[in-house]
Amino acid sequence: MDLKRTTLLSAIYTSIRMFTAMISVKVMAYLVGPSGVAYVGQFQSFLSITNNTSNLGIGNGTIKYLSEYKDDPSKYSNILSISLLITICSSSILALLIFIFKTEISLYLFNTTQYDFILLILSLTIVLYSSAQILSHALNAFQEIKKLLLARIAASIIGLISTLFFVFFWGVQGALIALIISQCIGFFILIIAARTSSWFSKANFLKIKNNGSAQKLLKFSLMAFCSIILLNIRQIYLRNYIILELSPEAAGHWQAIWKISELYLTIITSSLAIYYLPKLSSIQDKRELKKEIYKGYRFLLPIVLVLSTLIFISRDLIIVILFTEEFSTIRDLFLYQLIGDVFKIASWILSFLMLAKAMTKTYIITEIIFISLFLILALFFVQNSGLIGMTQAFMLTYILYFLTMLWIFRNLLFYQKNKAL
Repeated sequence: MDLKRTTLLSAIYTSIRMFTAMISVKVMAYLVGPSGVAYVGQFQSFLSITNNTSNLGIGNGTIKYLSEYKDDPSKYSNILSISLLITICSSSILALLIFIFKTEISLYLFNTTQYDFILLILSLTIVLYSSAQILSHALNAFQEIKKLLLARIAASIIGLISTLFFVFFWGVQGALIALIISQCIGFFILIIAARTSSWFSKANFLKIKNNGSAQKLLKFSLMAFCSIILLNIRQIYLRNYIILELSPEAAGHWQAIWKISELYLTIITSSLAIYYLPKLSSIQDKRELKKEIYKGYRFLLPIVLVLSTLIFISRDLIIVILFTEEFSTIRDLFLYQLIGDVFKIASWILSFLMLAKAMTKTYIITEIIFISLFLILALFFVQNSGLIGMTQAFMLTYILYFLTMLWIFRNLLFYQKNKAL
């Protein structure tokens, strides 16, 4: 499946996801207000941390090596088996830790212990959801895009229904429970989606060989820790910082503008994750890599520019549709956030190559530097400019990140003689 078709299918999925997310956001904004939205954002960040910790961050590695070995059942069955073993062991340990420290985690995330029962529910279900991720990664790697996106569409619709039900009856607590339930439902939907795939058999998940595959996968643990786990730890810290320095409502406003970015950029990030990672992983020739990167910029970057421009022009209407009058002040946050979004995607087209080629050291160093840089800039700008400083820091960080990616890959892709990677 090529980039255009993948992006088209991603666009269909994204449209449905955006529609369900818009309704969900609107209901939460109306029923729980900005402070409630901030707490939901805190828990979403924590879920991102636990979801990646539960499989030791090997997701991108699983996609990479399944893509490379998709024509060799003996090799890809070994990857599937090792991925499942790592996931079950690590998610079980994580579930136990969340159960033991649920009160302390609740206090840190929400400044209260009244949500510790939410963490209890999470600890009881995390193994289930973590196992589902392997199915998602396999569908991605074997380029069964239609099955993957249909499963995600079904999960989005069912997730919306559960969110509306729980938020209506239990407010913030209901929203947090709905996030967990949506993850669990996804497991059963993926089972249904994958059941007719040639690789989906009990035997393929029980063929573990000691051939270095585990070490290859665990390389990606460090990369996931830096990119996803550290990033979400930073997000949690910054929300707490805004709550203390400004107000819970301000934290909700920042979560709102961040959510808007997530919604419209999903069409691009889905294409990168679904198409680019497997594609770049399978290409060994630098000339071919260069062509693929050019294709990404020619096709994806104009889409981002058009979407971000339309979002900026329609920002007042978007606030009315998605939120309530309590969120009207976020209109001043759009400009810097949207400029940052454009440079973010421009950077990611290149940075995905580090994942595809397991450039562990380079990836870790750049992620640590720029996650830290955004944190430092955010603290500085908020002190001087208030909440708008968060978006100014975001924009500046991704401009510098983009320039850094160009510098890193100048020799790798554009100035060295062609040879295999």
